[in-house]
Amino acid sequence: MIRRVKDEDAKELVEIYNYYIRETAITLELKELTKEEYLDRIHQVTSFYPWLVYEEQGVVLGFAYLDKFNTRKAYATTADLSIYVSCDSKGKGIGKRLYNEIEKLGLSLGLCKIISLVTSSNRASIAFHKAMGFTKLCLIKNVAYKFGKWVGVSFMEKNIQTISTPSLNKDEPSYREKA
Repeated sequence: MIRRVKDEDAKELVEIYNYYIRETAITLELKELTKEEYLDRIHQVTSFYPWLVYEEQGVVLGFAYLDKFNTRKAYATTADLSIYVSCDSKGKGIGKRLYNEIEKLGLSLGLCKIISLVTSSNRASIAFHKAMGFTKLCLIKNVAYKFGKWVGVSFMEKNIQTISTPSLNKDEPSYREKA
C-alpha cells in the first residue's frame, strides 16, 4: 500500500536510508543520520512537497519524495526526486509504483518538471529513470568523493506537463494546502 509519510515512519525510513549511506555511493551523504535528524528532514520536505511510503503488512519497504530543486523562487515549477527501496525489496516494482504516485501529486501541485540526480555508478537507477520517461541531460564527472573514489552525477529530467506559463497560484507549491 502507498500512503503519505507519518512521523512514526522515521525509524524505518532512516534505517533504509542509512544502508545507502553506509554501504553505497548511491547517496553522497557520508554520515548516517539519526531518527531525529531524519524526522526533521521529513518535516522540512513535507512543509511544501509530498512524501510517500510503500508499506506491506505494516513494514515500510520504500519511499519517494519531491523536494525543492533550488531555493530560488523562479524554480518553483521544478522539483527534485528521491526514491529509496529497502535492499531486500529491490526488483519488485515498488520504485515504479512510488514514482507513478509521486508524479501524480507533482502534477496536482502544478509542477512542470522533475529532476533526479543519480550517481554514475548507479546503473540500475539510470535504467529505472529512463524506463519512467526521464532523459539523461548530462554527467558531471568526479563531482563528489566517497569511499576513496571520485563519483560522477548524472542529471535526469522529465517534463510531466507541457512547459508553458505556470499555473501556480503562489510563489511555490504547497503540499500541505492540497492535503
